[in-house]
This record gives sequence, C-alpha cells and structure tokens, in this order.
Amino acid sequence: MLSIVLGITMLAACGDSKISAVKDSRLQGAEFTFGENLDKIKECKSTDWSSELVNNVTIVTHTCKVKVDEALVESAKKAELEALKVHARLEEGSAGIYVRGMQTVHVGALRTQELQLAQLAMRVADADRQVSAVANSKYSRFISLSGTALRGGEAPPDPAAWEVKQAENLAQANAAREKVLAEVDAEKRKLQLDVDEAFKAVGLALGWQDKYKEAVEQTRSEVAKEVEAYYAKDHSTEVRTSFRYREGAGAELVRSALFIDDQEGREGMAVYLWDPKRMREYLTYFANKGFLRGVNELFDSRFPIERDGLSGFKYKGQAAAN
Repeated sequence: MLSIVLGITMLAACGDSKISAVKDSRLQGAEFTFGENLDKIKECKSTDWSSELVNNVTIVTHTCKVKVDEALVESAKKAELEALKVHARLEEGSAGIYVRGMQTVHVGALRTQELQLAQLAMRVADADRQVSAVANSKYSRFISLSGTALRGGEAPPDPAAWEVKQAENLAQANAAREKVLAEVDAEKRKLQLDVDEAFKAVGLALGWQDKYKEAVEQTRSEVAKEVEAYYAKDHSTEVRTSFRYREGAGAELVRSALFIDDQEGREGMAVYLWDPKRMREYLTYFANKGFLRGVNELFDSRFPIERDGLSGFKYKGQAAAN
C-alpha cells in the first residue's frame, strides 16, 4: 500500500527573527497565530521552517510532513483512474465525431453538386436557345443585317448578304455553345471529384474506428497500470505554506501547495491556518483530484494515433495514415 508523506512547508530555521515574526503573525480575525495553528496540526509528523530572499523579498516557508492514511490513498487512486476513464471515453468518441463530420462533408458535396448541376443545365439550355434562335431566324426586308429594325428610307438588306451574315452568326452561336459545354464539363468533373474525395474520406475515417477504439483501450489499460504502480510505492509528499515577510508590516500568506517527491503540484486554500483540524479537509481536497498530476497528458503522450490532414488519422511517426 502506498504510504504518502505530506509536507507542509512554512518557514525558516530556529533563531531566525523573520521566522519568529511570521510565527507571531495571524490571519485577520483568527484566534491563534500562524505558529500556534501550525504546531497544532496533528497530521504533521515532522515540521521545518526556512527563510530565503527572493527578488529582494523575504519568503518564509513551513513544511509539515504527513503520513497519508489508506482511505485517502485509495480515494486519490480512484479519482485518478476515474479521470483516466473519462478522458479515454472522450478520446474514443472523437473518432466517431470525425466520421460524422466527414459524412456531413460528403452530404454537403452531394447537395452542392445537385444545385450546381441544375445551374449548369440552365447554362446549356440558354446556349441551345441562342443557337436555335439564330438557326431559325428568317429573312425580313424590315430588319437590318445587324438585327435592328430599319429606319425610314433605309434600303432592305440584300438576301445573299443576309444569308452570309446568318451563317456567321450561327457559327458564333455554336462556338459560344461549345465553350459553355466545355466549361460545364470541367465544372461537372470538379463537382464529381469533390464528391468522390468526400466519400473516400468517409471510408478512411470508418476504417480507423475499430483501430482507434482498440488503441484507446490499450492506452487506457497501460496508463492505468502506471497509476496502480505509482500508488503502490512510497512517496515523500509535502504541503508547503509560504509567507511574504516585510519588516514592520507583518506576514502575508503567499501560497499553499502540495509537493510530491519534491515536485510542485497543485495549490490549495490553506484552511488549516484558520483551524488546524481542517488539515484533513485540505488533504482530502487533493485526494479527490488525485495526487498524480497529468494523467490525461500521460494518456495523450502514450496514445499511438494522431490526426492527419490528408486522411483523418495516422500512427505517430508515419508519413500518412494507412
């Protein structure tokens, strides 16, 4: 069973006047001084006071080492494993979210294709009408070669010249129609390519779902074993309470933080400075969150799959997804 030693660091060595001044200070409205309250914390198996100069400011720190009982250890481990479980579930769901996103893109591509094809058909129909109008136009002695009505006194167009002009107009209309058909064909190919690529992306995403789910469970299992191993070992844990001291101004609480194996962890509210009996409450606060920080980050670092811009996912270290 894990035996965690919690340390609450408060202030410097004996005989330091700054430490003595901090010990004699108290929170506003508090019945006892910092030193009196800290000395009454029954969870502290050993304590130490220290002082140092940080950026020309005196910081006094008190360290209280505490033996964490089995109930708190189990609570912390349970919280850690539950957080890991939730994180893994969310990670597994991200693959499904991606699949649904790709399916939405595919549906969007199909709808765009449908709308665009209707507009392209209208362009072709308009070009056909232009050709038909020119081809079916009739000679009129009241219409000029340019297609406008003759004004009074203007001679009617020569029939032979009219036929030549109609042939030119028909050639131009057919050329314009061929251009439209070429543009429409190119646009159709592009629309179909967008649909095909979107459909391919759906297939690739679907192909990753089972592999993604398997990788999530395997990673969760591996990290869970690391969590179990962590809590099976003894750890030196400290809660360090630091004060800023200024001569003539007394002591000001700066922070209270949990340190495990001399590594800084979470900060908490130093409720034990109001009531020494609340040290248990302080430790429970951290236990409910887990003493091992970064379990989600640990999962992410172990997870073997990452997003790939081209095909959705790939194994880390690979150039592209399979």
